[in-house]
Amino acid sequence: MTEAVFLGFDAGGSKTVCLVGDRRAVLGRGESGPANPSLVGLDGFRDAVRSAARGALQSVGRRRAAAVWIGIAGSERPSVRESLRRAALDELDADAVSISHDARLLLAAAGVGSGIAVVAGTGSSVYGRAADGREVTVGGWGHLLGDEGSGYDIARRALRVVTQAADGRGPPTALSEAIPAALGVAGVPALRERCYPAISVSEVARLAEVVIEQAAGDEISRSIVADAASDLALAVETCAGRLAVRPGAHLDVVAAGGLLRPGSPLLACLVDRLQRADRRYGVAPLTADPASGALALARDGPDGRAEPAEPHEPPNVHHPDNHVQPPQGGASK
Repeated sequence: MTEAVFLGFDAGGSKTVCLVGDRRAVLGRGESGPANPSLVGLDGFRDAVRSAARGALQSVGRRRAAAVWIGIAGSERPSVRESLRRAALDELDADAVSISHDARLLLAAAGVGSGIAVVAGTGSSVYGRAADGREVTVGGWGHLLGDEGSGYDIARRALRVVTQAADGRGPPTALSEAIPAALGVAGVPALRERCYPAISVSEVARLAEVVIEQAAGDEISRSIVADAASDLALAVETCAGRLAVRPGAHLDVVAAGGLLRPGSPLLACLVDRLQRADRRYGVAPLTADPASGALALARDGPDGRAEPAEPHEPPNVHHPDNHVQPPQGGASK
C-alpha cells in the first residue's frame, strides 16, 4: 500500500511555497508566484497553488494527498476561507483542504502548539493562539492604517527625521547621507523628486535595513529601532492580554520576518523590551521554513501536536539569562 502524503502551503503575496511529505519527512518542494487573492484574484490563487503543488509532487509522482493545509493572509473571514478552500479542492487531488491565517504556520513550524507569532518585514502583525484554540490577531492593518514596527514604518520614520534635520527642526543624523545614497540620489533635497509620485511600499520598506545598519553608530537610528521594537512589544502584550494567558505562565513568542531574523538589532530590542515588562516571555526567531508548519498541520490536523516533518534544530529561546544585547543607547517607549 502506498503511504499517504500531505501538502503544506505558505501562500504569500510575493511567492507560494509547497512542501509534500509523509508522516516522517519532507519529500519534495515546489515554488510558484503570489497567491494572495487580494493581489492576484481567485484565479491567481488557483494558478499559484496548482503550480507549486505540481513542482512539489515531481519527486514523488502523481499522488492523491490525504490532507492539505494552506496558510494565507487575509483569510480571517469564514466566507473567504470557504471560497479559497473550494478553489483549492478544484485544483488539487486531495481528500481534504484546510485554510488558515498564514501566521498560524509560524507557530506550527516552531513546534509551538499555543503561543504568539510576531512578524516584521515589509508589514507587521501579531497572531496568538491559546491552548483551547482561541485565536487573536493584533495589527496587520497595512502600511496606511498601521503596521507599526514594520520595515515600511521604520523607513517612513527615517525619511521624516532626515527632512526634519535638513530644515533644522531635528538633530543631525547619519541617515541624511545614508538614505539618499540608498535611493540613488545626490542628497536630501533630491528626495522630493525621488519619492513623488509615491514610490512602492516595498521600495520604501527596504530602507529599514539602512536604518538598522546605522543603529550601531547613530543615535537617531537607534531611537527609531528602539521605538519600532516598543511598538511590536506592545502588540505582543496586547495579544497576550486578549488571549487571557494565565498570569505567570510561560509564553512562547515566535519571531519571524526579515527584520526579526537571528542577530537582528530589532529582535534584540524586542527581547529586551518584552522581558523587562514580564520575564515569562520566551522569544525565539523562527529558523524553519513556514511551509513546514503547514505540512505539520496537514499531517497532524488542527488539534494535533504540530511537529515539523523535517527535523531541525530547536529554537534558541531567549530567556532572561541568555546574553542577547540590544543596541547600546537604545530607548524604549
